[in-house]
Amino acid sequence: MIFPRKHQTMKEGKKPEDLIVNVVNLIDIMIILVVFLIMSNAVSTFSSFNSPDLIMPKSRAEDPMSYETEVAVTEKAVYMDGELVEPTFKDYEDKDVPLLPGLDQALRRKLEKLASAPGAPPAYDPTTGLPTPGHLVTVKAHKGIPFKQMQKIMYTCNQAGFDKIEFAVVKEGT
Repeated sequence: MIFPRKHQTMKEGKKPEDLIVNVVNLIDIMIILVVFLIMSNAVSTFSSFNSPDLIMPKSRAEDPMSYETEVAVTEKAVYMDGELVEPTFKDYEDKDVPLLPGLDQALRRKLEKLASAPGAPPAYDPTTGLPTPGHLVTVKAHKGIPFKQMQKIMYTCNQAGFDKIEFAVVKEGT
Protein backbone atom coordinates (compact mmCIF):
# COMPACT_ATOMS: atom_id res chain seq x y z
CA MET A 1 0.00 0.00 0.00
CA ILE A 2 1.34 3.43 -0.84
CA PHE A 3 0.56 6.26 1.56
CA PRO A 4 0.99 9.97 0.86
CA ARG A 5 4.07 11.56 2.33
CA LYS A 6 3.78 14.02 5.19
CA HIS A 7 4.44 16.98 2.96
CA GLN A 8 1.44 16.01 0.79
CA THR A 9 -1.15 16.74 3.46
CA MET A 10 -4.00 19.13 3.40
CA LYS A 11 -1.91 21.78 5.23
CA GLU A 12 -0.25 22.82 2.04
CA GLY A 13 -3.59 23.00 0.32
CA LYS A 14 -2.79 20.11 -1.99
CA LYS A 15 -4.88 17.02 -2.27
CA PRO A 16 -2.99 13.78 -1.78
CA GLU A 17 -2.63 11.78 -4.93
CA ASP A 18 -4.96 8.86 -5.38
CA LEU A 19 -3.88 6.07 -3.14
CA ILE A 20 -2.68 2.97 -4.92
CA VAL A 21 -3.60 -0.22 -3.12
CA ASN A 22 -1.38 -3.19 -3.84
CA VAL A 23 -3.90 -6.06 -3.77
CA VAL A 24 -1.38 -8.78 -4.62
CA ASN A 25 -0.33 -9.03 -0.98
CA LEU A 26 -3.96 -9.23 0.13
CA ILE A 27 -4.66 -12.00 -2.38
CA ASP A 28 -1.65 -13.97 -1.09
CA ILE A 29 -2.95 -13.76 2.46
CA MET A 30 -6.45 -14.81 1.37
CA ILE A 31 -5.08 -17.83 -0.50
CA ILE A 32 -3.13 -18.91 2.58
CA LEU A 33 -6.26 -18.57 4.73
CA VAL A 34 -8.37 -20.56 2.27
CA VAL A 35 -5.78 -23.36 2.09
CA PHE A 36 -5.57 -23.43 5.89
CA LEU A 37 -9.38 -23.68 6.25
CA ILE A 38 -9.61 -26.43 3.64
CA MET A 39 -6.84 -28.44 5.29
CA SER A 40 -8.31 -28.06 8.78
CA ASN A 41 -11.71 -29.14 7.47
CA ALA A 42 -10.21 -32.16 5.68
CA VAL A 43 -8.83 -33.46 8.95
CA SER A 44 -12.27 -33.58 10.54
CA THR A 45 -14.41 -34.88 7.68
CA PHE A 46 -15.81 -37.83 9.63
CA SER A 47 -19.36 -37.11 10.63
CA SER A 48 -20.35 -39.22 13.58
CA PHE A 49 -23.99 -40.01 14.32
CA ASN A 50 -25.20 -38.56 17.59
CA SER A 51 -28.72 -38.94 18.90
CA PRO A 52 -30.18 -37.17 21.94
CA ASP A 53 -31.13 -40.66 23.17
CA LEU A 54 -27.52 -41.84 23.05
CA ILE A 55 -25.68 -41.36 26.35
CA MET A 56 -22.35 -43.14 26.03
CA PRO A 57 -20.18 -44.47 28.87
CA LYS A 58 -17.07 -42.54 29.90
CA SER A 59 -13.52 -43.82 29.70
CA ARG A 60 -9.92 -42.74 30.16
CA ALA A 61 -8.91 -44.32 26.84
CA GLU A 62 -6.32 -42.42 24.83
CA ASP A 63 -6.44 -44.32 21.52
CA PRO A 64 -8.40 -42.64 18.72
CA MET A 65 -11.19 -44.59 17.06
CA SER A 66 -10.94 -45.76 13.47
CA TYR A 67 -14.26 -45.76 11.67
CA GLU A 68 -15.23 -47.97 8.75
CA THR A 69 -18.83 -48.62 9.71
CA GLU A 70 -20.65 -47.16 12.70
CA VAL A 71 -23.53 -48.77 14.59
CA ALA A 72 -25.29 -46.57 17.16
CA VAL A 73 -27.51 -48.29 19.72
CA THR A 74 -30.01 -46.22 21.68
CA GLU A 75 -32.54 -47.54 24.17
CA LYS A 76 -35.21 -47.45 21.45
CA ALA A 77 -33.55 -48.13 18.10
CA VAL A 78 -30.42 -49.14 16.19
CA TYR A 79 -28.77 -46.94 13.54
CA MET A 80 -26.04 -47.78 11.05
CA ASP A 81 -24.03 -44.88 9.62
CA GLY A 82 -26.80 -42.52 10.74
CA GLU A 83 -29.66 -44.45 9.11
CA LEU A 84 -32.36 -46.14 11.15
CA VAL A 85 -32.11 -49.93 10.65
CA GLU A 86 -33.97 -51.35 13.69
CA PRO A 87 -36.81 -49.00 14.69
CA THR A 88 -38.20 -51.39 17.31
CA PHE A 89 -35.08 -52.54 19.10
CA LYS A 90 -37.00 -52.92 22.38
CA ASP A 91 -39.12 -55.67 20.75
CA TYR A 92 -36.09 -58.00 20.70
CA GLU A 93 -35.21 -57.48 24.37
CA ASP A 94 -37.09 -60.47 25.79
CA LYS A 95 -36.97 -62.66 22.69
CA ASP A 96 -34.31 -65.29 22.11
CA VAL A 97 -33.60 -63.95 18.64
CA PRO A 98 -29.80 -63.84 18.30
CA LEU A 99 -29.81 -61.96 14.98
CA LEU A 100 -31.34 -58.52 14.36
CA PRO A 101 -32.67 -58.76 10.79
CA GLY A 102 -32.68 -55.04 9.89
CA LEU A 103 -29.12 -54.54 11.12
CA ASP A 104 -27.96 -57.75 9.42
CA GLN A 105 -29.33 -56.64 6.03
CA ALA A 106 -27.84 -53.15 6.36
CA LEU A 107 -24.41 -54.52 7.35
CA ARG A 108 -24.42 -56.98 4.43
CA ARG A 109 -25.24 -54.14 2.02
CA LYS A 110 -22.39 -52.11 3.50
CA LEU A 111 -20.01 -55.06 3.11
CA GLU A 112 -20.94 -55.34 -0.57
CA LYS A 113 -20.40 -51.59 -0.97
CA LEU A 114 -16.96 -51.81 0.66
CA ALA A 115 -16.04 -54.73 -1.58
CA SER A 116 -17.05 -52.82 -4.73
CA ALA A 117 -14.34 -50.19 -4.13
CA PRO A 118 -11.38 -50.44 -6.52
CA GLY A 119 -8.66 -52.72 -5.14
CA ALA A 120 -10.80 -53.95 -2.23
CA PRO A 121 -10.96 -57.67 -1.43
CA PRO A 122 -14.20 -59.48 -2.28
CA ALA A 123 -16.98 -59.40 0.32
CA TYR A 124 -17.23 -63.20 0.46
CA ASP A 125 -14.68 -65.96 0.00
CA PRO A 126 -15.56 -67.70 -3.31
CA THR A 127 -14.65 -71.16 -2.01
CA THR A 128 -16.37 -71.13 1.39
CA GLY A 129 -19.03 -68.47 0.87
CA LEU A 130 -18.09 -66.92 4.22
CA PRO A 131 -17.38 -63.19 4.59
CA THR A 132 -13.74 -62.19 4.16
CA PRO A 133 -12.12 -61.24 7.49
CA GLY A 134 -10.86 -57.85 8.52
CA HIS A 135 -13.91 -55.59 8.37
CA LEU A 136 -14.30 -53.15 11.25
CA VAL A 137 -17.47 -51.91 12.91
CA THR A 138 -17.52 -49.28 15.65
CA VAL A 139 -20.40 -49.64 18.11
CA LYS A 140 -21.64 -46.59 19.97
CA ALA A 141 -24.05 -47.86 22.62
CA HIS A 142 -26.14 -46.11 25.23
CA LYS A 143 -24.66 -46.79 28.65
CA GLY A 144 -27.93 -48.32 29.89
CA ILE A 145 -28.17 -51.07 27.24
CA PRO A 146 -28.13 -54.52 28.89
CA PHE A 147 -25.26 -56.83 27.93
CA LYS A 148 -27.71 -59.39 26.51
CA GLN A 149 -28.79 -56.80 23.95
CA MET A 150 -25.16 -55.98 23.16
CA GLN A 151 -24.51 -59.67 22.55
CA LYS A 152 -27.20 -59.58 19.85
CA ILE A 153 -25.56 -56.54 18.24
CA MET A 154 -22.10 -58.16 18.31
CA TYR A 155 -23.45 -61.50 17.00
CA THR A 156 -25.27 -59.74 14.15
CA CYS A 157 -22.14 -57.76 13.23
CA ASN A 158 -20.04 -60.91 13.24
CA GLN A 159 -22.52 -62.92 11.16
CA ALA A 160 -22.75 -60.10 8.61
CA GLY A 161 -18.97 -60.22 8.08
CA PHE A 162 -17.67 -57.54 10.46
CA ASP A 163 -15.29 -59.52 12.63
CA LYS A 164 -13.49 -56.55 14.20
CA ILE A 165 -15.69 -54.75 16.73
CA GLU A 166 -14.69 -51.58 18.55
CA PHE A 167 -16.74 -49.79 21.18
CA ALA A 168 -16.78 -46.01 21.21
CA VAL A 169 -16.83 -44.18 24.55
CA VAL A 170 -16.71 -40.59 25.67
CA LYS A 171 -13.36 -39.50 27.02
CA GLU A 172 -13.68 -38.76 30.70
CA GLY A 173 -13.68 -35.06 31.46
CA THR A 174 -15.35 -33.96 28.20
